Amino acid sequence: MTVGIPLVALLGIIIYLLVRSGELRTWHVILTGVFGFYMARTHLADPIGAAVVWVVIGLTHTA
Repeated sequence: MTVGIPLVALLGIIIYLLVRSGELRTWHVILTGVFGFYMARTHLADPIGAAVVWVVIGLTHTA
């Protein structure tokens, strides 16, 4: 796990720059999938999952 966090940070920066450029090609999507795979192996996976569920519930809530 020692290499996991710096790898996730590096992939996160690369994905941020690719999304900011406005052009996503096939290899960009594959890189994003690899980022998701490594992010799921860190301690941030549970809080990110909870935040995504919270946002989805908030957007789909019909009171």
